[in-house]
Amino acid sequence: MALTLHALTLLAEHLPGKRVLSFGYPDLVARGEDIERLFGVRPTRFTDFGRWHGVDHPLPETLELFEAIGARLECVDIHRSRGIERVVDLNHPCALGAFDLVIDAGTIEHCFNIAQAILNAAQAVAPGGHVFHAPPMTMLNHGFYNLNPTLFHDFYVQNGWTIERLVGGTQEGKFKVHPTGRFAAPPGAVLYCLARRERAGPLVFPTQTKYLDHPDLA
Repeated sequence: MALTLHALTLLAEHLPGKRVLSFGYPDLVARGEDIERLFGVRPTRFTDFGRWHGVDHPLPETLELFEAIGARLECVDIHRSRGIERVVDLNHPCALGAFDLVIDAGTIEHCFNIAQAILNAAQAVAPGGHVFHAPPMTMLNHGFYNLNPTLFHDFYVQNGWTIERLVGGTQEGKFKVHPTGRFAAPPGAVLYCLARRERAGPLVFPTQTKYLDHPDLA
């Protein structure tokens, strides 16, 4: 899993000093100067995992950054690929704890039971905290699913959360998306969603907005 420069820019103010849960170990797909510009920290440790993410430069080491900005990082995954992950299967209900920020930087689309994976992410957010998703929108066979903005808009809004950012992104930059209406997206696009949990309480499955607006279509 990876946090691109677009994702890091969206998360920069939400990471320092926070309790963070990540679905998978979040590689930082950025250069050292990008990290220094965003966080005021100059990386000294790098990895060669960029080859997994289609880049040919060393990646700043995630744990070094998080420690430098006072963020406490926990990771869950189906395997201990980096040796620090707590092994869980997100296809099933999981008691993950309570965190200020939950990061899903490209995991839930690989879970067959994706609705449960999203519930697991949301339930792990403490009131006042945030969840961040970065799934594919138009990457065929990247995972089981490509996701639409209406999924996150409907789920979080109908559960009383506030969506703070909902945008698309490619290597060329970010672009606007309609939260519930039809629109065209370029190939290889990712969807970025940042939502804030306003209160504790049970989570419910949403109804798609277009059917709420036009029940005669059901």
